[in-house]
Amino acid sequence: MDRPISVVCLKWGTPYPPEYVNVLQRAVRDHLSYPHRFVCITDVADGLSPDVEVVELPEIPIARAKWATGYWPKLAVFKKGMFAENEIILYLDVDIVIVDSLDPLIDLIDKEKGLRIIREWNPDIWRMVPVQMRPDRGGNGSVIGFIAGEQTHLFDDFAAAPEETNSTYGLDQVYITREAKNRRYWPEGWNASFRRMCVPHWPLNLVFQDIHKPAEGKIVVFHGIPNPTDLIEDGEYRWGTKWRYGFGPVPWVQEYWNRHSRAS
Repeated sequence: MDRPISVVCLKWGTPYPPEYVNVLQRAVRDHLSYPHRFVCITDVADGLSPDVEVVELPEIPIARAKWATGYWPKLAVFKKGMFAENEIILYLDVDIVIVDSLDPLIDLIDKEKGLRIIREWNPDIWRMVPVQMRPDRGGNGSVIGFIAGEQTHLFDDFAAAPEETNSTYGLDQVYITREAKNRRYWPEGWNASFRRMCVPHWPLNLVFQDIHKPAEGKIVVFHGIPNPTDLIEDGEYRWGTKWRYGFGPVPWVQEYWNRHSRAS
């Protein structure tokens, strides 16, 4: 691999404790064979492991109240000067679980360039038809890959008109999906939705209570409810949403979290 590689996450404010970043750093270390640095862009660095390289969150030119509704701080990864030109960037949300090697994601970014983003998952009924026939709901920004320097317009254009961008697109991932250069989706199946693909919808969840890892896939994304740490405590309890829920710890999530919570 000729290009340098940075695996990047974002932590602003306190919605997620530093443990989420530290666990992700150790999981990336165990699932990526290429030399890399692990970077957290943040405005609150307290509690982060010494193995995490901290980069200060740049100014995000929109009211902070809109950060939580539009997730605009994520655009910092595209800001010119944040990373060296030509560097491979793999952005990961902190609320994911890595279940297989990340090498193929790096290889794809290196080979094809452009920007890779998850294709937003469809409701269950669409699983019965080929992906090409399902409605395209745009991108999900939990896992993004690109070459540094190729997508700087995403930050620059937003910074030039933040309120207009917020009004037009509403969400960072909608903006990225529509405005990125040479945007393509990750291969189908590489990124699985925990909520949609691991947890059966009621009433099937009352019959099939074992929550299995996806048969294929490299990353399981915990978008919305629940979070990984909702599934790791021993005991009897309910987690999830009104129609997609389960009970007690999920063993493979619990094992993952406990293993990577320990510094080694």
